[in-house]
Amino acid sequence: MGKIGAIDCWAGVLPPEQTKNWPPQFQHIFNRYKTPEKMYKGFAPEEMIQEMDEAGVDKVILSAFVYKEMRVDNDYIAKVCDQFPDRCVGCGTIDPREGMKAVREVERIVDDLHMKAIKLEPYAYGDEIVGLPPNHKYYYPIYAKCIELDIPVTIQIGHTGPLLPSECARPIYLDEVALFFPELRIIGGHLGQPWHEEMMILAWKFPNLYVDTSARAPKFWPDSFKMYAATWGQDKVLWGTDYPLLTFKRCIDEVEALGLSEQAKRKVLRDNAVKVFKL
Repeated sequence: MGKIGAIDCWAGVLPPEQTKNWPPQFQHIFNRYKTPEKMYKGFAPEEMIQEMDEAGVDKVILSAFVYKEMRVDNDYIAKVCDQFPDRCVGCGTIDPREGMKAVREVERIVDDLHMKAIKLEPYAYGDEIVGLPPNHKYYYPIYAKCIELDIPVTIQIGHTGPLLPSECARPIYLDEVALFFPELRIIGGHLGQPWHEEMMILAWKFPNLYVDTSARAPKFWPDSFKMYAATWGQDKVLWGTDYPLLTFKRCIDEVEALGLSEQAKRKVLRDNAVKVFKL
């Protein structure tokens, strides 16, 4: 497995001083996942690197995360990536409701912080009952700027683990986005469950639309998605963990147990990420 040098397309770091700021909506899913203790206590980036080494993970796309008081912001992520430039690739975040302020932050993320992607979470841009679907006009200046800067956008798709709205993240909303922005490289996160069939066919349909497996243990991928990764969708699947929600080693071991061909396994674990993030 070390020969492949897996690339995790959705991982995070948690400074200990920030873990006290987890909103109560997130505690629910941590309990459901039986999440490792470091989700509550935080950890040093060096611990993540050690776990990557043990699991044969070459790089992580390291994502900023901001929700209410919980702030693992763009500058912190950039600092970690500067500390481990061969292992971490930065993925910044913005709030599309902020208009030109958000557009200018995308420019700063790329030009000043040297990040390679933007992450968006539709549930976060609403009132905790109704979210902001990714075909809303607020996102469109962000998409245009990502095309201009030649970076992909990763979008949380499917149901939310936290007790926050899910409908805003149905995969079908990406249909309109991919049609309007054919140059935009889009990654739909978390298999798109429970609408994974919708997500799979959309990724197959559009040249620049992909699906990632973050926050979904390979052992529990739906059978149709396992077949997709093995055969007709192997060029469209990016492996991810949403670390520390899931551990690198567990997810690597479970991919190995799927019995994928060496070609499909290499695409899912590494090659597709190299292509999408232009690594």
